[in-house]
Parts: sequence; structure tokens; C-alpha cells
Amino acid sequence: MKSSAIALGSIVLLAASCAPSPKESSPVVKITNPSSMERSEVLSLELPEGVDGNEVILGDKVIPSEFVDLDNDGVNDKVNLFVELEPSSSKDLVIRTVESPIETEKLTQAEISIKQGGEWTDEEYVGGEFVNLDFLKVPDQHTDHTYFIRYEGPGWESDKMGYRFYLDWRNGMDVFGKTKTEPVLQGVGQDGFDSYHELSDWGLDLLKVGTTLGLGSIGQFRNDTLFRFKETDSVTCAIATNGLLESEIVTNYYGWKDGGKATDLTSSISIQAGSALTTHELQFSTPIEGFCTGVVENEGEDYLDEVVGDYRVFATYGDFSLNNDKMGLAIIVSNSDIEDVVAGAGSHVVLLNPAKDLTYYFMAVWEKGTNPISSMAEFKSLLMKEATKLNQPLKIEMQ
Repeated sequence: MKSSAIALGSIVLLAASCAPSPKESSPVVKITNPSSMERSEVLSLELPEGVDGNEVILGDKVIPSEFVDLDNDGVNDKVNLFVELEPSSSKDLVIRTVESPIETEKLTQAEISIKQGGEWTDEEYVGGEFVNLDFLKVPDQHTDHTYFIRYEGPGWESDKMGYRFYLDWRNGMDVFGKTKTEPVLQGVGQDGFDSYHELSDWGLDLLKVGTTLGLGSIGQFRNDTLFRFKETDSVTCAIATNGLLESEIVTNYYGWKDGGKATDLTSSISIQAGSALTTHELQFSTPIEGFCTGVVENEGEDYLDEVVGDYRVFATYGDFSLNNDKMGLAIIVSNSDIEDVVAGAGSHVVLLNPAKDLTYYFMAVWEKGTNPISSMAEFKSLLMKEATKLNQPLKIEMQ
């Protein structure tokens, strides 16, 4: 998938090699908040060739940062920054090298864990221990409830919320409510395959997905019927990044059969620190008619469907968590990508225009989570802020 980092182009950031000491470095990049609200978010910047460091200053403050070597060649390719800006304000940024940089807390995680050391029977994997991998080619015999993949698929989380999706014919996106800001997924399902359905010290599985679209799941909707990515030639899943401030999972579906046609689909799911929002980028070898996403419909829910600038926000809120308390679900889609919105498969279905590239966003909140939201009004306020970030991204310019 394409990088979401903002390219600095010919901007030259001063490192220690450009100045006698870090104190003498001069800021050369200006970060501007164009919106009328405070901003606290992760910003990803591509590093020009020859520019590197281990610490970032924004204004007069050292900020959390993460330097990333994307191609494992020993050279950092981008830097993730956690920036805070007042409304309609700007700050200067410096990247420098110091002897003892501040340590950035790990607030995101992506993982996939399978059993090794056991054996396949006709219906399930028996024995063995769970081991985390960076890459998995899904075995042909794997399906739902084979006890092969811990919590049935890859998971990703920030300090605000955790998620997973079923790496089998269901392809459903699910929600893990968190009571702790630190990463917790590494312990989920270790004490029993589906123990996460009950509240523990880290949280629990919040959502009943079933035959619905859950939260932001993918599928094809035609003739009032939801079709999953059930029949494929093969599926691979890779942990592209398991970072401090940003994590990403890339899944490839090869040869998905669509009415006799075969389509390859690449799915990139990413999350950043300080936000419950997941970014879902998709690439298709051939555009798909009726491709859809959506959110499960629940009895007694409050429902929101609102256009905010270039985006449309769909959200539900109510007493429908598996913990019998309040939670909210939302997807944010570009207006230009929406073909229609219909009801079906127990879901609010968003039909997307056929394209080779699509991006949409989704998130969940929980009244007992690390970012407690206790009403639809609070949830809507949060969603309007997320939509504002998408409509008015931070500006990067040379000073």
C-alpha cells in the first residue's frame, strides 16, 4: 500500500552533522494547524535522503517520536511524531541527534499469533503453543473455529481501542474494549481460546458480529444479499509495522471469485497513538461492483448519518455491547466514494463506487474504556473532530 507519510520533498532538516551541537540547530520546517480546534495526533513525515536523527523538537518541547526503517536497509525512511497544536497556530520543527534521546512509550500494536508444535485433524488444530509471526500464508484447511489462530485473526490496537478481524471466510471486523492504555493484545486468548468474551483486567470483546458487517468489514452486496470473501486461491497476512506510535497489517486476498471473475485485493489496516480511528486502505486488481462496508444495526440504537465537508459519517450508539453497556461504532467515508446507502444483512450498508483504490475509516468507543464516551452527543462531538482532521490535515512547509 502507498505510504501515508507526508513527503518533505527538498526540505532539509538539520541534524547534528549540520551544527556543532543540538542547541545550535535552526528549525526549518513549520507545522500549521489550519482548524479552529486543538490538535493532538500522530503525524508521519518522509525523511529526505541523508536526513536522520533520534529526537524531535516542536516549538520548544521535545515530543514523542519514532524513526522508522521501512525497507530494513539500516536507513530511516520516515519519522512518526505525536504533535499538539493550539487552534489556528503554527510551530517550528527540528530533527536532531543527541546522546540520550527521550524514550517514546509504545502505544500501538499489531500482531498475528498461530499455534505451532501441534497437528491438524479433520476440523481443527490440536496441541501446540501460540507463537507470534510477522507473516502468515493461511493454510487451506483453516476456517472458523479451528483453534489455529489466537483470537481467530490479526489484531491491532492503540491506547484508545483494540480491534481484530476474522482471518477466514467471514472477514468480520470486531472490537476489543480496553481498560488500559498500554498494549494488551499479546495476552488476549492465551488463557483459553475464547476467554476474551468475558471481562478481564484488560477489557473484553465488545461486539457481536455474526452475519453482519460488524464494524467496517468488507464484502459485496448484490440482490439484497451480503457476500463475503469466502472463495479465494490463497490469503496472506503480514504485520507490516508493529510500532510505538503507528502499527499496520497488510492482507492479500488472491483470486477472490466474484461471479466467475477473479480479483486480487490488498487490504492495509493501520492505527495511530492517541486515536481509536482505524484507516483502511484497499487496492483491487479489478474494480468490484457492489463492494461495500458498513456497521451492524442494533435494536434501540441512536443512529447518525451526516455529511461533514468532503466526508460522510455513519454512526450508531447504544446499550448493545457484549458487556451489556454503552458503546458506539462509526465509519467515515469520502463522499465521492459512496454509491448508495441501504439496509441489509442486519447492517447499515455503504455501497462504494467501483475503483482500484479506496480508503475509509472506522472506530469504536466504549463507556468503560480508556476514552469513555457515555452518550451519542459525546460520540458525535468526537466524530466531528475526527472528520475535521480529515478535512483539514496539518500543513507542512519550509520556513
